[in-house]
Amino acid sequence: MQIGFAEKAGLIALAALIPFILLYLIRPRPKTLKIPSLMFFSKEYGRNKLLSFLRNFIRDWLFIIQLLLLLALLFSVAKPYTIYKHDITARNTVLVIDVSASMQAEEGLQTRFGKAIKKARASLGSTNTIILAKDVPLIALKEASSSDAIDFLRELTPLDTASRIGDAIILAGEALSEGRVVVISDFQNTGGQDPEIAKGILESKGLVVNFIDVAEKEVSNVGFTDVSLEDNQVTAFIKNFDEKPKTITLDINGDKKEISIPANSVEPYQFETPKGMTKLTITTSDDFDVDNVLYISAPEEDTAKVLLITNNESIFLMNALDASGLIGVEKTEPPVVKTGEHDVYVLHNIEKNKILTGTYEDLLKQVEKGAAVVIHAQDDSANINYGDLLPLKLTDKAEKSYLVVDQVNRFTKNIDFGSTVDFHFKTKDNRGVSLVSADNSSLITLYEKGAGKIVYFGFLEGASEFRFAPSYPIFWTELIKYMTDKQEINNLNYKTKDTLILDSKQKIILPSRKAVRQAVYLLEQAGVYELEDRKIAVNLLNEMESNLNREVSFGAKSVDYELRPVKEDRKFQFEYTLIILGAILLILELFYVKLRGDI
Repeated sequence: MQIGFAEKAGLIALAALIPFILLYLIRPRPKTLKIPSLMFFSKEYGRNKLLSFLRNFIRDWLFIIQLLLLLALLFSVAKPYTIYKHDITARNTVLVIDVSASMQAEEGLQTRFGKAIKKARASLGSTNTIILAKDVPLIALKEASSSDAIDFLRELTPLDTASRIGDAIILAGEALSEGRVVVISDFQNTGGQDPEIAKGILESKGLVVNFIDVAEKEVSNVGFTDVSLEDNQVTAFIKNFDEKPKTITLDINGDKKEISIPANSVEPYQFETPKGMTKLTITTSDDFDVDNVLYISAPEEDTAKVLLITNNESIFLMNALDASGLIGVEKTEPPVVKTGEHDVYVLHNIEKNKILTGTYEDLLKQVEKGAAVVIHAQDDSANINYGDLLPLKLTDKAEKSYLVVDQVNRFTKNIDFGSTVDFHFKTKDNRGVSLVSADNSSLITLYEKGAGKIVYFGFLEGASEFRFAPSYPIFWTELIKYMTDKQEINNLNYKTKDTLILDSKQKIILPSRKAVRQAVYLLEQAGVYELEDRKIAVNLLNEMESNLNREVSFGAKSVDYELRPVKEDRKFQFEYTLIILGAILLILELFYVKLRGDI
């Protein structure tokens, strides 16, 4: 142990001991009187005078207390210190454990994650914090004992997400002021901060960072890396990550196909979009099962049934309704209007004198039961009594006006309506929501009535160029899908990095069959999620996470790693200790003087 003084000049203060000792030596002493009757007892024969002098020093407790008090205070001026070795890793340990999908890769008889858990248990300290490295890093356990940490590790399972290892290391640095950070991973970093840079940041703060690499062998993998979803067609992309060609067997709901894929290549596979939930499986064995399965969710409903009520069919409207192939269109001419068998009723170019009494009332009843009605404006719409079926009132016609999109929703998003209309009906008393307007008059109004919906479409065919636009059939397809509550295929399929956002809290059954009730939920497991109104498919589909044989090596291999203490020189200051000791001696002096009766 090395002892030094930060302020060596402070040792001069010890000179104050000299007058203290001198004052003690020259203080008045009692005179010795010779009394004859006591002479025998008071004579000293051959006694050592020096020994008697020292004994008096020792027996004077007040002098000793005052001497120690002065020594403590005078030495504190010199700021004494000692240098000692401190193990900075002895107490606090932060484990950063990779729980991403790639950790499920098999290497021999165990997975990378299995090896990671073994190393984690061997790396525990007296106080442990565990951070999970995944697409969104998480502090899962904070400042727990080794026994609690072992219990947590026993229940821990890997997820099906990508990994942000560097971000998890930075999070570890924020959670630790002193100690060791042990990062256990295969270091398939798919985003965020680079692990080596993150390590350097923590080491600059004085933290010890150790990397344990559990990727020890090359593994074989062929898996799904992406998918393109359309209403009529699905394209699945399958990549062979091996250095040699492979022939795989693809199972689509029991229908098996063989596909040959060159080395390090991607092979697309197309098929017609099936209804409902579909499971694609690569049955050929490899070392990574997570990307061997692809779930696809599509709407289960049949094509929407649309009845076009018209006395003069518009070729533009008819072609737009037929364009998607998802809409089954029937046409009827008033006065014959049969209700109750269709999802959507479209009124356009009708002759008001041919509409039977009660037709609009019947359509309104169908809307209240859940059907939908689209009222397409025509030149004499202002003279037609639609009754309560029309959610606004039409007045006279306005001249050329500029178009304004008031609200963007599913069927107005990315639609080019044009910039102007040559003329249109002025509107008032709108009970619905205006989505598109011109000169403060609504051209598209959405109104919900009972269980159904009503839309007023105010674009007169001869008044705008919208009917010629490429987005015209798209608009009608999206409008019919919206009014029939038909789910978008892209809203039924997600990746494990995505967040599911719902309108309100509802019960969600996870692929593990665990049920949660949330309005916002981070998707971290691949599989089928059952919601109250639909089923969604969630897949990994991450080429970087599936590329299990990286070229760059990080840290020590798991079989080579050994946990060693890391010590550094620390300085312990005696200054405040001596001041506290002086205060204690001062109190002791006052107590002794009081006890002796001097005060």
